[in-house]
Amino acid sequence: MVLKNALKSGYPFVESIAACLPMCDEFVVSEGYSTDGTFEIIEKISKLNKKIKIYRQHWPTDKKYSIIGEVTNSIRTKCSYDYIFSIQANEIVHEESAMLIKKLPEICPNVNTFSLPFIHFVKNFKFYEDFRLRFSKNLNEIVAVGDAWTLGLSKAFTRKETFKNLKKPQKLLRYMNKGIEWTYANTCSGNSTSRAFYLPKPVFRYWSLFPQDYLEKCEQHAQMFGLTELKEDAVILRRHLDNPLLFWKEAARIRRDELDFHYPDALGMVENKEHPKIMQDLLSDPDMIHYQVREEILDSMRAL
Repeated sequence: MVLKNALKSGYPFVESIAACLPMCDEFVVSEGYSTDGTFEIIEKISKLNKKIKIYRQHWPTDKKYSIIGEVTNSIRTKCSYDYIFSIQANEIVHEESAMLIKKLPEICPNVNTFSLPFIHFVKNFKFYEDFRLRFSKNLNEIVAVGDAWTLGLSKAFTRKETFKNLKKPQKLLRYMNKGIEWTYANTCSGNSTSRAFYLPKPVFRYWSLFPQDYLEKCEQHAQMFGLTELKEDAVILRRHLDNPLLFWKEAARIRRDELDFHYPDALGMVENKEHPKIMQDLLSDPDMIHYQVREEILDSMRAL
């Protein structure tokens, strides 16, 4: 996991780590010299559970999504075990799925990478679903790509394989055709090196949980990545701060329009009881307006 000013963004990073600890031997964190108290929290957590290892790293300052991928790949080299699971600070592994993820290397020992189902939320409203390749063997050629939304092959490895096959046009053409085929077909059943796995429950990814945190995240990402459209989103949503239900419906609509997902109202909201248990109190507390670290979650980490 990579962290920088996660408290300010309202990310449930403490819950995210707690949900992962039962299925891992170590939890490696890159902390980007936060100024909002994030480092102090993660330092406290590392003293509660010795699995957690913190590395403070200065993040690049150029305004592009790839900085998150760069930092993720830097910390990824610190992983010392046979498999890696890449999790972001606003993602929660459901308790019904954690042990299956842990067992995947035994279920498919020859598979290098596993894609898992993700469902994306603003509060309780889902706006997107996809599979993301986040679990893999700890191989040098497997790295985070883009803004670390998924794992993939390093450019150096891809370049080497391409040049190696330039003198074998038929093999290169076969690779190209297979790549196009995989783009449009469910190939996981026939691919021996990479598979998609359904889980009892998907990984829950929360774009935001509280209105003020949502607006703060819009401002922060607009500044970090030059995304002016997020500032425009914030202007629209500020009009609904006194009506949380309308705020989240409008936030979900914005996200859905962006991604061309249009859930009917009856399918677009997921009840609290369907979310990971560790998140249910956060989602149901009417008095919380910002994400806050809960002492009971910290206390529970000693035994995970």
